[in-house]
Amino acid sequence: MGWGVLKPSAGLLAGVALAACASAPAEETLQPLALCQTMVTGDSGLADRLARDGADLSDFCACFVTVEAGLDADTRADTHALMRKIIEMREGTDRSTEDVAELLEDDRDGSLYGIPEEHLKRGAQPVEDSLTRARRDRASCRTP
Repeated sequence: MGWGVLKPSAGLLAGVALAACASAPAEETLQPLALCQTMVTGDSGLADRLARDGADLSDFCACFVTVEAGLDADTRADTHALMRKIIEMREGTDRSTEDVAELLEDDRDGSLYGIPEEHLKRGAQPVEDSLTRARRDRASCRTP
């Protein structure tokens, strides 16, 4: 095989590789509010927990947006990864966010679901903070 044949073959391979990358589905990036709303949609258990304190899922997501805005990059990445995993694990099941959280907590090394304990704790804290805030001071999460 001569160099003249190799160059077009390399160019062809590079073009095929670029086309494959361009056509690969990119992970959908949701804004914080949409991410939260997608995660909690249909979660009657969470809705009931919030209702006991006069709040609802909209209050929770509004508080999440407020809390999320103040996160550092690592915590934000872990929180978003956790929320996407919860969405994925709830899809097509009757699991609540709490059911999924328990499964994730039991998977300490992340071998089953891909979120090791350290990342789970860091990612879950803003969600917990949002829940607490929605239950105690939901008005602070709403923009005037």
